[in-house]
Amino acid sequence: MRLFAAAFALFSAVSLPAKPALWLADGMTRVARVEKAPPPRELTLHAARGEWEPLQAVVSATTQQLTRVNVDAVTLTHSSGVSLPAPRIYHEHYVRVTQSTPMAPLPPGEFPDALLPLDMPADPPSGEGNLNQPFWIDIFVPYGSPAGDYKGHVSFTLADDTRLTATFGLRVWNFDLPVVPRLRSSMMTTPRRVAQAHGLVYDGARISLEHAQLLNQYYDLLAENRLSIDQVHGALPEPDGRLNEEKIERALRKHLLHRHASTISIPIWPDWPFKDPLGADREAAMKHVAAYAKILDKIHCAGRGYVIMGDLDEPNDADAYATVRRWGEFFNEVEQKHGVRVPLLVTEQPAPEKAAWGNLHGAVDIWSVLMGDVWKDMEWAGGSHDIAFRRKKGDEVWAYAALVQMPDEWDRSHGSPRVLKHSHPPVWCTDFPAINHRIAPWLFLRHGITGFTYWDTLYYVDGLDVWHDAGTFHIAGDQIYNGDGLFIYPATKKNHGRDAPVASIRLKWLRESIDDYDYLMLARELGLDEQTRAIIDTFARGFGDWDDNLPALHDARLQIARLVEKATVRRQTASVQKGGAP
Repeated sequence: MRLFAAAFALFSAVSLPAKPALWLADGMTRVARVEKAPPPRELTLHAARGEWEPLQAVVSATTQQLTRVNVDAVTLTHSSGVSLPAPRIYHEHYVRVTQSTPMAPLPPGEFPDALLPLDMPADPPSGEGNLNQPFWIDIFVPYGSPAGDYKGHVSFTLADDTRLTATFGLRVWNFDLPVVPRLRSSMMTTPRRVAQAHGLVYDGARISLEHAQLLNQYYDLLAENRLSIDQVHGALPEPDGRLNEEKIERALRKHLLHRHASTISIPIWPDWPFKDPLGADREAAMKHVAAYAKILDKIHCAGRGYVIMGDLDEPNDADAYATVRRWGEFFNEVEQKHGVRVPLLVTEQPAPEKAAWGNLHGAVDIWSVLMGDVWKDMEWAGGSHDIAFRRKKGDEVWAYAALVQMPDEWDRSHGSPRVLKHSHPPVWCTDFPAINHRIAPWLFLRHGITGFTYWDTLYYVDGLDVWHDAGTFHIAGDQIYNGDGLFIYPATKKNHGRDAPVASIRLKWLRESIDDYDYLMLARELGLDEQTRAIIDTFARGFGDWDDNLPALHDARLQIARLVEKATVRRQTASVQKGGAP
């Protein structure tokens, strides 16, 4: 009898699934499909006013129970009784990495990435035993919200009517994030790529109403996540090249004043809307550029305008350098003749690869430098510090990530690792640790970098099903860069009920990094630069020296937030006392 009881107990332990559970995680945690819930802990989020803060609620249950999961409620209430707006909730969709990105430290497998709105169909998980289905919860703290502690509550009902609940806390800091993010950005997402992804007809000139509405959704999604697209279709010239200044002003007002985008590029290309802008059409082309700059000035956004031209991207020989110089002369002439500011952005480092090409000094106003080249110029023992020199001359320096590109000097100085784990220029691929998407602003502060560019948010090789295969970028057929070029998933009528852009978790991580930069800038403006640098040095000492340590980053942000809050309150108190108590 005892033997039977023991055997039954063993059979039950092996065969019966664990009870369904609900556990919470912060937004930087990647949740595996099969993973035990961590030990219970009290999760407390932190956010400034004007900030989105993420939370993940993970339902662990059988596939049958997960066939239907209803989100019953997510509420946040202040001790005074004030409640925050209902959060946005998304179903996390997993994509598969079959072949690793070169030097990736994470193995192939399923990665949660696409964030499906709850009214879109989602693939049910499959497998034995209990599986995890995480839900992404975006909480917004409106300006004017009371500072202090909020209590949060989340509840779900499963297919078998099992109800799961969990509680958490939110601390709202007594300061505001700026409405317009201080970290500038230029994210390319072209009308052609959007049309291709959603099966729309586009001839390269005229945009249909359906196409225009969809493009606006992409612009809104990027702006809601504090990212700026390079151009908006409504502010482009007419198909024949004419400027409808009233329409352009409307589009720029919407994008810069309502979406609060940090930047916008003035549209001009080497062969459109003028055939020969540097020659026969020079005067007309200059008036075209000046007209845009004057509209930006009219709406008090002159400082947000710039020019980026794909044809000048990464110049790599003497002829390409000469072309950049000719365009630099063109924009300098526009500024002199028309009294406007037209900064030219070029993705290149200030020091040319070959001295025989000459340099681009005076032609380029904003240098977007590959992050590995920032390390080579500013941190490597043999670096020439051209970035610092150009900044002293008044130029702006941004940075960018693309594929996995480590300078030879970095490789040798770091022992030629076969796998990248930390202390390398950040890589924005799916199978790299989450901190790669968030570490950059903590390093930017050290070198005075004020923005970043990215080459596409909707790129993938022909025929790829991005909803199931993360291998978006291929080189020579044998190297795959998972997620490179893709931060937005295209939902379609056929598969999801409507055409719409769907954010990735990696896009949210970029948003978090932009918020981090705002915290750092607030601290600097309050005279806390020395304390801030000391905190950053605990985990992020440079592009070639940082720790894969998210708890350290979270702790650094908390420390800086406390410093900012204390200094902000002190300044507000002094202001009231100076002006007299109300």
